[in-house]
Amino acid sequence: MQKKTAFVLACALLTAATAPARAAGQAGAAAETLPPGATVIEAHQLEMLLDRKLRAIGDAEITQDGSTLRGDRIHYNFINDELHVIGNAQLEQDGNLLTGTELRIRLKEREGEMQQPVFVIRKTPAQAVTAEAGGGGWPRGSSRGDASLLVFEGPHRERLHDARYTTCEVGVDDWYLRAGELELNHHSKTGTARHARIEFKGVPILYTPWIDFPFEKQRKSGFLAPSFGTTTRGGVELALPYYWNIAPNMDATIVPRVLSKRGMQIMGEYRYLGENYSGEDSIEFLPNDSQADRDRWFARIQHRHDFGNGWSGRLNLERVSDDQYFSDLSTNITITSRVNLPQEGYLNYTGEVWNFSAMAQQFQTLDGVSYPYERLPQLTLTGHKDWGLAIGNLYTQWSSFERADGAPVSTEIVPGSVLTTSVSGHRFVAHPSVSLPLERSYGYITPRLGLHYTHYSLDDTPFVLNSVSGEYRSDSRALPIFSLDGGLYFDRDFRVVKNRYTQTLEPRLFYVYIPYRDQSRLPVFDTAEADLNLDTLFSENQFSGNDRINDANQFSLAVTTRLIDQRTGIQRLAATVGQRFYFNDRQVTLPGGKARTDNSSEIVAALTARLLTHWDADIAWLYDTHDDRTSKANIGARYNPEPGKVLNLGYRYTRERLEQIDISTEWPLGRNWSALARWNYSLAEDRPVEGLLGAEYNAGCWQARTVLQRVETATADANYAFFFQLELDGMASIGTSPLSLLKRSIPGYQSSTLISDPMAR
Repeated sequence: MQKKTAFVLACALLTAATAPARAAGQAGAAAETLPPGATVIEAHQLEMLLDRKLRAIGDAEITQDGSTLRGDRIHYNFINDELHVIGNAQLEQDGNLLTGTELRIRLKEREGEMQQPVFVIRKTPAQAVTAEAGGGGWPRGSSRGDASLLVFEGPHRERLHDARYTTCEVGVDDWYLRAGELELNHHSKTGTARHARIEFKGVPILYTPWIDFPFEKQRKSGFLAPSFGTTTRGGVELALPYYWNIAPNMDATIVPRVLSKRGMQIMGEYRYLGENYSGEDSIEFLPNDSQADRDRWFARIQHRHDFGNGWSGRLNLERVSDDQYFSDLSTNITITSRVNLPQEGYLNYTGEVWNFSAMAQQFQTLDGVSYPYERLPQLTLTGHKDWGLAIGNLYTQWSSFERADGAPVSTEIVPGSVLTTSVSGHRFVAHPSVSLPLERSYGYITPRLGLHYTHYSLDDTPFVLNSVSGEYRSDSRALPIFSLDGGLYFDRDFRVVKNRYTQTLEPRLFYVYIPYRDQSRLPVFDTAEADLNLDTLFSENQFSGNDRINDANQFSLAVTTRLIDQRTGIQRLAATVGQRFYFNDRQVTLPGGKARTDNSSEIVAALTARLLTHWDADIAWLYDTHDDRTSKANIGARYNPEPGKVLNLGYRYTRERLEQIDISTEWPLGRNWSALARWNYSLAEDRPVEGLLGAEYNAGCWQARTVLQRVETATADANYAFFFQLELDGMASIGTSPLSLLKRSIPGYQSSTLISDPMAR
C-alpha cells in the first residue's frame, strides 16, 4: 500500500460553516498536537504549484479542529480561495456526515455546490462513528437525507433541490419528507420548503405548496400538524392549528376545528410571560351549532401577578354558554364532570409573621343543583409567631355571603342537606391560639389552647325546622378549644433474608375538649362534615368550614409502624391503625342531622407498601365496629417491573354511595406492539363509568397510537371518542394525540417514544 504524505498548513482551509452537517471522524495523530486553526493535509501524492495551487491526490484528507474532509482528489486554489473535491467527497464534523460525488466551494464567501449530497445527522456527538462505517453502521436515532444538488449561498444559507429527509435508519424507508426545494438559514435557525409532502409507506399523506419551520426547536409562527378524530356527539373532527410567535414572551395558538355534526368551531389560546406576571387566556366559539341550533362558547382567563414586597394577585374566570357544553364537546371526564365554573380573584400578602388574602368568588352552576354561596368579598388575616418556648397563631376572616344567581330559595331545611341557600349575610371569625411544643428524640407532647369566636350579621329569613317556625339569627358564638397531642418513637434493627431494615413503632395520642353550644339557629354557608381519615382523626373540629364547631370530650389513639431499608433509605412499608373515643354524646350537627351517641368512631387503617418485587400497594380502610361492616375502603395496587409494563388494580367503596372497580394497563404484546386499556365500572349502579381500549406500535422512527374511549358525563348520556395519532420522529405528529388521556387514565403510562429513547425522558 502506498504510504500517505502529510502536509501541515498554518492557515484555515476549512471553517465550521463549510457544510450543514458535522461528524466526529478520526483525525490524524499529528492533528492532536496542532495549535487551533492549523490544518493537516494527507494523501498518497501532494503537489504544490507555484504557491498558487495545492493538489492532494489519492485518498486525500484534510483535517482541522475536529473536522475532516475526504475525497479521491482535492484541489485548492490559493488565489481565488476555491476548494474542489472530486470523487467520493465526504465531510465529517461533530458527529455528522455529508457525502457527495463532487464539491466545489469558495471558502471565504462560502459559495459553491455539491453534487448528489447525502447527509447523516447524529443526535449527540458521543454516538458518532467513523466514516469507514459506510453510513449503514450509524447507530439508531440518526436522521438522514439526500438531494440532487446542494447549493451554498453564503455564510449561513444552503439550498437543496429535490431533497428528502427522514429519521429512519439506513435501509428503512418507511417515511420521508420530500421537497422540490429546501432552503436552510442557519442564522435564523429556520427552514423553508416548497412543494413539500410527507410520504408514509410510499403514500403521500400531507402536502403543502409552501411551509417554513424551525429546525432547532425554537418557536416560530406557522401551521402545526393537523389533528383528526371522531366522537358520537361531534362526529368526525378535523383541526388545523396555527401557532403565532408574537414576541419572545408572548404567543398564541388559533385552531379552526370542523365537527361534521355541529359545524365550524374556532379555538384560541393566548399566553404571555413577564418579569412579574404570567397568564393564559382561552376562548372557544361554535357559531350556530347545527345540533343545538344556537351559538355556543367557552371562555377562560387566568392571570398571575407578583407585585413585590410580598404582594401577589391571581385572576381565574371561566364561563360557558350552556350547561351541556362540556358533555357535547369534550372527551375528558375531568372536564365533562365539572358542574361549577369559578369566577374569582385573589390578592395575597405573605410576610414573616402576617399573611393576608382578599378574595371575590362566584360560580356558574351547570347541573341546576349545586349552588355554592358567592363570597363578595372574603378577607383573611393570619399570623404565626414562634417565641421559642411557645408558638402563637391567629386566624381571622370576614366574609360576605350572597345567594348565587338562579339558586332556589327554600324556607325549609331538608334533612341531610349540607348547604342551605335560604339566607345571606356576613360572618366574622377570630381564632387565636397558643401552643407549647416539647420535643425530645424519643417523643413529643404539645398542649394547645385557643378561642374560636364567630359573629353573624344576617338578612332576616324565615325557615321551618321540624315543623317549628323560626328564623336564623344575627348572633355570636365563642368557644374555648383545648387539645393535647403526644407521641413516642421506638425503633429496632430488622432483617428479612439478606436485607436489613429499621422497624419503627410510633404510638400517638390526641385529646380534645370543646364545650357544647347550641348552633342550630346559625346558618351553614361553607361547612360540611369532614370524612374520617388519618388526617381528620387528629383534628380539633370534625367540620370543615367555620359555621359549626363540634362539642368534644374525646381522644384519638393511633399506632404506626414502618420498615425502612437501611441500604437505600427507602420506606418499604408503612402501616397505621387508629380510632377516636368519646366521653360524651355529640350534639352539634348540620341542619337536618342527628346527634351521635356512640362511644367510639370507626376504625381507621392504612397500609402503604413498596415491595422489591415491583409491586406497590396503597390501602385505606374505615370499619364501623357498631354495625360490624366496612364504611369505606380504597384499595390500589400497581405492578411496574419496567418502563412500558404497568398493571393498575383499584377498588373504591363508600357505604350506600359508591362502589367501583378500576383496572388499567399498558403491556407489550411483542414485535413493537403494546396494549392499552382501562375499565372503570360502578358496581353500585351496574354500569361503566369510563372505558378505554387501544394499541400502540413503535417502529423506531415512527409510532402509531389508536384509542377508543367511552366516558359518562355529568349532564348528558355517555360519549364515545376515537383517537388516532401517527408520530414521525423529529418531524410531525398527525392526528389527535391521546397522550394526555393515556397518562390520566393509566397511571405509570410511558409512551414508546420515551422508552426507546431514554435521552427524551
